[in-house]
Amino acid sequence: MLNEKYDKTDSLSIETYAKLLIGKTFMDVINDADLNENLRVSITDKYGNPKHKGGLGNLLEELYFEYKANNNQEADFKEAGVELKVSPYEKLKTGKFRAGERLVITMIGYNEPIELDFNASHVWNKIKAILLIYYLRDRAFNSLLYPINYVKLFELCK
Repeated sequence: MLNEKYDKTDSLSIETYAKLLIGKTFMDVINDADLNENLRVSITDKYGNPKHKGGLGNLLEELYFEYKANNNQEADFKEAGVELKVSPYEKLKTGKFRAGERLVITMIGYNEPIELDFNASHVWNKIKAILLIYYLRDRAFNSLLYPINYVKLFELCK
């Protein structure tokens, strides 16, 4: 099925649409969404809360890509086999950049048997195609004002 904005079955269409985020802030994404004022305020409060771990990624999932954020073992764009990862980077006092946090791909359940064949595992299904979105985190500003500067689709096999 085709989304009006991107083809959720096509990894390159997803990447092309994601690249439109470059230069925007998370507040821009909220403002561009078709929301009534009460919902806009509620979403701003929810996703602007620095204690909301993963909130900026969830914001992009729900408001920009228009799918419900979840903790499923499958890829976020399951029809295209693409996993979305949204992560910060920071500028050091030396002018160099570093990752803002570790990038977690998936969790391994402790109450289920693991798949011994890596190519049949949920881990492989998560990492074979990753859409990486980086934003510049500056803790002096509200997180909704962080700029999105980098979008790239990494495909390990095509």
